[in-house]
Amino acid sequence: MTPEWPTPGTVAAILLPAIGHLYHFVLMVNVCSGLGARERVMDRIRTGLFGALFVSSALLLWGHLESPWWTWSWPLRGYAWLCLVSGGILFPLNSLLLALRKKPEGTAGRTELIDLTTRAGRDALIGTGRKSWQLRLQGNEAFRLHKRDWELAFPALPEALEGFTVVQLTDLHLAPCYGLPFFEHVIEACRDWPADLMVITGDLVEDDEVIPWLGPLLEPLEGRFGKFAILGNHDNECHPGRILESLAEAGFEALEGHWVSVEANGPTVALGGTLYPWGPAPDPSSIPPSAFRILLSHSPDLLFRAGGWGGDLMLSGHNHGGQIRLPAIGPVFMPSIYSRRFDRGFFRAGPTLMYVSEGIAGTHPARYGCPPEICRFTLRRKLASG
Repeated sequence: MTPEWPTPGTVAAILLPAIGHLYHFVLMVNVCSGLGARERVMDRIRTGLFGALFVSSALLLWGHLESPWWTWSWPLRGYAWLCLVSGGILFPLNSLLLALRKKPEGTAGRTELIDLTTRAGRDALIGTGRKSWQLRLQGNEAFRLHKRDWELAFPALPEALEGFTVVQLTDLHLAPCYGLPFFEHVIEACRDWPADLMVITGDLVEDDEVIPWLGPLLEPLEGRFGKFAILGNHDNECHPGRILESLAEAGFEALEGHWVSVEANGPTVALGGTLYPWGPAPDPSSIPPSAFRILLSHSPDLLFRAGGWGGDLMLSGHNHGGQIRLPAIGPVFMPSIYSRRFDRGFFRAGPTLMYVSEGIAGTHPARYGCPPEICRFTLRRKLASG
């Protein structure tokens, strides 16, 4: 007897709600991860959510095998319809909008690819930590450093700040799964750029045992008008006091919830820093008089508030571009209350232009479709034509 295969419509009626159900749980994980809970607490919450996903998926599948979901009684049938809409419309539409998003006007740049394995050899870049095996996975792009040189147009920029440069380094996540030479070559690539300001936007350390690496690693970095750093949520899980001491030894001034004035070629640049929501947000009433305002915010979720404060440039990390970006889908997990919205690159809210860096490393060192990056931003009154 010839088996009766399910029709495409039947397959879609099962597959799309399943995708939608998964989409709802990913959304919950992403939003919860951006609310400001400690990472140890979030690990428990994520474990609970994934457990709930497994159990609920098994129960829903069992129920569908007993009786098709469109015959269920309310409210289960209503939830199934919601899953169908999410899996068939909302999730694909969201992925399409991510793929089609254009850079805001006033940005231009070039990228240099540095294959770090040609400088040190792969074995020298891989440490002995428990997650080091991920760095040996086929296709992992963790050692393909992107060196991005951006020019940004701000028409009201004072003439004295024309050509002012800011180098951003973020999300180092120092951990023993990497070899120290990996980070040394990243820092060496940063040093190739002259910088007026050298800034670090959080998550420097992932493991206590490598905190001694931090000071000697960062000390060679230079900034003509200063070196500034903020911590990230993962730094809070280590020993933030020791991290701050290492930063001070390396010549970095730590900013947390406050602003400083930087005298640069005459005009003053206001520079603020925060790891909000894991720490206090800067008080907008305390922004010093300035010709240009820069906010270092570990999480990009502060963008709309920064736009309301009249900030000019906001530099963030934290989201890492998702680290693993799937074809036609993009990133999946993104620790943000806006989920996948601020994944990587440029965004604008009012007068504020924000850049979200893909960072250097991560809790999990696997990167696919999302290599690490360092960035330099050169301020211009107008971009060169062509």
